[in-house]
Amino acid sequence: MSAETESTAAARTASADAVLAIDVGQSGFRLQAGGAEVVEQPYGIVALTSPGLVEALAERIAIAAPAGVGFSAIGVGLSGYVTGSSAPGALAAVLRERLGAPVAVAADAVTAFLGTVGAASGTVVICGTGVAALGADTWGAFRRVDARGYLLGDFGGGFWIGQRGLQAALDAVEGRGAETTLTGALAALGSPADVYHGAMGSVPAPKYVAAFALEVLRAADAGDPLSRTIIRAAGDEIARTALTARLGDGPIGLTGGLTRSRGYTDAVLHSLRRAGLAQPELVIRPDAALTGARLLAENHRVGDAFPGLIDVT
Repeated sequence: MSAETESTAAARTASADAVLAIDVGQSGFRLQAGGAEVVEQPYGIVALTSPGLVEALAERIAIAAPAGVGFSAIGVGLSGYVTGSSAPGALAAVLRERLGAPVAVAADAVTAFLGTVGAASGTVVICGTGVAALGADTWGAFRRVDARGYLLGDFGGGFWIGQRGLQAALDAVEGRGAETTLTGALAALGSPADVYHGAMGSVPAPKYVAAFALEVLRAADAGDPLSRTIIRAAGDEIARTALTARLGDGPIGLTGGLTRSRGYTDAVLHSLRRAGLAQPELVIRPDAALTGARLLAENHRVGDAFPGLIDVT
């Protein structure tokens, strides 16, 4: 379905004066106007490193937004938000010009936090293509961890898992590594040369590799030893990130597409227990980012607790 067709369908159920919530990830973005259907677009952002990328993202969002709807406010959770960069503010300004409503752009960790534990103390980890964690205490302190992108971080996320799964499958095909049922999923992608071109030429870069994480999760659930090792290691990485971000009491929240996998969230829970949290209060909300973006749009002041991670226009 085209962006224009999706927007038309969403417009039928959007209110005449709706809050527009937007979640921009590395593999694509999602938006929702009021109570309308969620619109998904395969246009992700690894990092807004130029005015051209800001314009391109704003244009895609404007096309995907419901046509003929007046927006009262817009909230955006942005992957790749860099403190001190002018790009988030520029994106807010362009979206306000295009869509005619006040805009708040925050780091995706902020909107994930708000949508998972609300304006309270706690720790939230995004487990999607990439990984970002945010911890806050009752005294107003906060700590952001990872959010480094697929080249320098994203430990335990979709790209991290997919990369290790593809490497293991290619190793098995070459005879360099142990046998694994992942070779069947690899064969479905084509020859090793096809996989090479897919991984090296995907846009955005992490998308192709991160998609293979689903195959690793399926294989782990089916008992493939090598895949189970990868998922256990991912659980260790997410637990380590959560505990690093944690500043005090409160729940540990997990959000993002990977948290729809029971095997994945169990791996994180087991790792937290091994790290010393005997009874961790774990909150799992896969789609928290859009909820948080809506809360941010409705009340920009909820983002005051995270200075440097939000731009309002």
